[in-house]
Amino acid sequence: MSTSANGARLAALTKDLLGRWRQTRDYWRDDKAREFEERYLLELESTVNAAISGIANLETVLRKVRSDCEQ
Repeated sequence: MSTSANGARLAALTKDLLGRWRQTRDYWRDDKAREFEERYLLELESTVNAAISGIANLETVLRKVRSDCEQ
């Protein structure tokens, strides 16, 4: 699996997780739910976004390395 495919998979799985969290929040509405969201999910979302960006940058570098090695 290519690095770009891994980035896309990570994005899709995170989107699915956050969608399921929104469904859960329809039923779980107390302070602990709010704390869980703030402590884990908001940080997870920003960390995943940074990872996806890093994966895209890595893909660019790897493409350049492959190109340079073929010449």
